[in-house]
Amino acid sequence: MKKYERIERWIRAAIGEGRISPGEKLPSESQLCQQFGVSRNAVRQAIRNLTQEGWVESIKGVGTFCRLRVSDSRLSTNIGFVDFFTSSYIFPEIIRGCDHVLYKRGFHLLLNQSEYDLEKERNILLNLRRKRVDGIIIAPVFDGGERSNADLLQEFQDAGIPVVLIDSYFPNRDFGMVALDDRLGGRAAVSFLWEKGHRRIGVFYQDDYYVKVLRKEGIEEFLREKGVPVRPEWLVAFKGQGPNGEAPEAAERFFAKVQALPTAFVCSNDEDALHLMRAAERQNLKVPDDLSVVGFDDSNIAQLDQIALTSIHHPSFHMGETATNILLDEILHPELRFVTRTVVAPILVERSSVRALQPVRS
Repeated sequence: MKKYERIERWIRAAIGEGRISPGEKLPSESQLCQQFGVSRNAVRQAIRNLTQEGWVESIKGVGTFCRLRVSDSRLSTNIGFVDFFTSSYIFPEIIRGCDHVLYKRGFHLLLNQSEYDLEKERNILLNLRRKRVDGIIIAPVFDGGERSNADLLQEFQDAGIPVVLIDSYFPNRDFGMVALDDRLGGRAAVSFLWEKGHRRIGVFYQDDYYVKVLRKEGIEEFLREKGVPVRPEWLVAFKGQGPNGEAPEAAERFFAKVQALPTAFVCSNDEDALHLMRAAERQNLKVPDDLSVVGFDDSNIAQLDQIALTSIHHPSFHMGETATNILLDEILHPELRFVTRTVVAPILVERSSVRALQPVRS
């Protein structure tokens, strides 16, 4: 038996017999070197192998810890997942990212969709509490005001069930989270249009979702700094998303009433952009010849050849992985009492939905 294999065998036996419990810190490298009379290289090889097999995990500067074992009766190994939809738009990639991490580590994902309905979301959370999940990953229904289920999520956290928010967050609340820098994303989208010569820019956005409000605020902030604020009639707001959203009707009303068109729109996501583009087409307006459009999320909609929508990229799979790793760190190491917040910088993906205008003086 090789030196590192002796160490691996001892650690597996210690975990299997309960001498090292889930979340408990293993002996240090120095202690293992002394115990087995081996070099640090042998210890590190053993830890690498056990990490790949899912027995342990290392936190830089802290130490190596026993991971959760499925046989541990104290934990259900179930993770509650709540998103607006589970089978469309960017959500399947988020789910795939979550499951990619959880499957390797012996956990199971319980999928739920709120359909951006606050009451339905609350009922889902109450049901997950009855199922005694070990943690929650959620894209919360939140308009930036007082209406939310943050109080119920706080109850989970206070009961020792970690909560990680994905794609959004509650200001002044102590939850782990991973999200885009949406305000900066709004600035990136409108800055691109500005560089292409556009000065008459509108915003088509959902005003009852905090993320999309932040995107709108970033756009407005940029244009105010340039001395060209958005005209009130070009600030087109609507409520809801998905099949029950009001975006199609809002787009139709805008084109039916507007007197002077902007040369470009930034939309709060790619689905919203598609509704706007369809309504424009019914008015015999062509994209980008008559109207340039920028979306958000770089979804499969944006990538279709017939749409070819310039959009701010949303790293859905990566964000799912990141949120899940944050959650498992909190589950497996409650003694560390840390909260991780990850903000992803926006990246614009250029396609053919934006036309460059002749340079104009601002």
